[in-house]
Amino acid sequence: MIKESPPCRPQDFGKFEIVDRDGAARIGKIHTNHGILTTPALLPVVNPNILTVEPREMWDKFGFRALITNSYVIWKHEKLREQALEHGVHELLNFPGVIMTDSGTFQS
Repeated sequence: MIKESPPCRPQDFGKFEIVDRDGAARIGKIHTNHGILTTPALLPVVNPNILTVEPREMWDKFGFRALITNSYVIWKHEKLREQALEHGVHELLNFPGVIMTDSGTFQS
């Protein structure tokens, strides 16, 4: 089993750090409370309403350190919305790593 990622240092929270450049390309790090994400990154997309692969399995079995989900889907479904508001998105998805959300406005 893979350990949870340590959070970034408090003074680095929210920081985007450029690690290297090559022309217009760059490698960076996004510092969050749930770990540091190196960019660019390919992330699995999780529909919290239809979990084809459990997010915790993505962490434990496949080593994903971050994922993306849709905040509109969470907002639209009352049970998901209440759980996210009460316990947070990390508990809702049972995922300890970095979670990014897409607003999903194209679906509204």
